[in-house]
Amino acid sequence: MFESSFMRVALLASIATSAPLSIIGVYLIIRRVVFLGLVLANAAAVGAAVAQIVGWPPEIASVVAAVATALGLALIPPPRRVSAESVIGWAYAAAAAATVLILAGTAAADADTLHLLYGNVLAVSPKHATALVLVALAVGVMHVLFGRRFLLITFDAEAAQVAGVHTRFWALCLNLSIGVAAAAAVHEIGALLTFSLLTLAPMASLLATRRMATTFAVSAAIGIAAVCGGLVAAFQLDLPPGPVSVAALVLTVPAAALVGRKKQG
Repeated sequence: MFESSFMRVALLASIATSAPLSIIGVYLIIRRVVFLGLVLANAAAVGAAVAQIVGWPPEIASVVAAVATALGLALIPPPRRVSAESVIGWAYAAAAAATVLILAGTAAADADTLHLLYGNVLAVSPKHATALVLVALAVGVMHVLFGRRFLLITFDAEAAQVAGVHTRFWALCLNLSIGVAAAAAVHEIGALLTFSLLTLAPMASLLATRRMATTFAVSAAIGIAAVCGGLVAAFQLDLPPGPVSVAALVLTVPAAALVGRKKQG
């Protein structure tokens, strides 16, 4: 199966997208801002949709849109009468609606919508796969160097602020890393799988593990296994790899819950 060069490139792209998204998604689950991942994935999709209309490179437009959204959500405080999560929900609705409305005006709306939602990792070029690897390495290095700061502001932002930590700056850095990783992945694997990797793999890992170092490692392993397994199953069964991978990630959550209960028992 992996004798074909396109399958080897797809495997590399699958690993390069699933590992960083599954790792940084742990912060989203702990912070209880799950929809932030969905917002950034859809913002990247909006950027790609605009790029298709005006003829810009979709990868650059996706990154710009996701980073701008991450900056806006991190820097603009929510109104007093609504929660930050409500603002994130509003941003998701706006991004999702914008994606569909923009693509509705294109000649190949159906094909473009399916591509942005589900992606097509089998069509990733070697150049794009290399770019995904570089993004994954950059995100990995950032979280190795500053992971303790991110965990501190994630678990208790008020205590971190009292201790002299610039919480807004580090929250901004965390959002930016999530935005860049999501934007790089959306154009290749789709918004649905990007969101699933940011949420379902970390959720399963948190249910099955107790130590944070183990949680990050297991989350990455779950994400890689689900996406690579979905790639193999899609090839064998002639199915779209994105939805197959999402289905695999969905199944990992109840399985991890059973493992966690067994450990407690």
